[in-house]
Amino acid sequence: MPNFILPPLEIFAIEAIFSGVIFITSFVIYYRVHELYKLTDYPGLHYFSNTFLFLGLAYFLRFLVFIFIYSQPEIGFERVRFEDFRGVMVFSIAFMSYSSSASILYLIYSITWRLSKLLRNEALLHSLALVFAVISVFRIASFLLIQPALLVLLLIAIAFSYKKLEVEKKTTNITIYPLYALIFVFWVLNLLVSFRMILPEFRFVIYALSIIVLLIIAYRILRRI
Repeated sequence: MPNFILPPLEIFAIEAIFSGVIFITSFVIYYRVHELYKLTDYPGLHYFSNTFLFLGLAYFLRFLVFIFIYSQPEIGFERVRFEDFRGVMVFSIAFMSYSSSASILYLIYSITWRLSKLLRNEALLHSLALVFAVISVFRIASFLLIQPALLVLLLIAIAFSYKKLEVEKKTTNITIYPLYALIFVFWVLNLLVSFRMILPEFRFVIYALSIIVLLIIAYRILRRI
């Protein structure tokens, strides 16, 4: 079994706090929105609440993957054994990819579910997320291509739906779109970290901004419920 090395304590603590805040906040939002869905049976609330369910799971697993990559940088599927730590972590990577993809797809569904029955098909959603997860196991770098592609689809869905409501003059529904914009910003900030498009010393600034954005999202959602 390979040696397991923890990252420096300060880095471990920052990653744990960041992932923990995202995890807890996401599940608070999920619980409150899901309770409202049970009262109203409104499909959009179901998809929206599941966005945060899978977001929380993704960030919990992201923390595990961080520890794994730090301690065992040479990742290879061909070396996986179910009985050792490496095997568990490779499947954590797969489930992280699955959860992240499902979270974005559920948000797209929450915006577009009225347009087509196909966009209410959760079996299709989970099938796509599963395919992305399998791809990520064999080629981890592909995860960094799948997520931006999904965010482009999300941006298109937001823009199209907003324009449609604006034409129909449904001003009450339009007020939800700043919330979608904030969620989009949250994902973009975290992609900057994933792509290493920022200097290492600014990594924790992005973490702080991500937490602030998510807390604003939580405040806006919980205030309306």
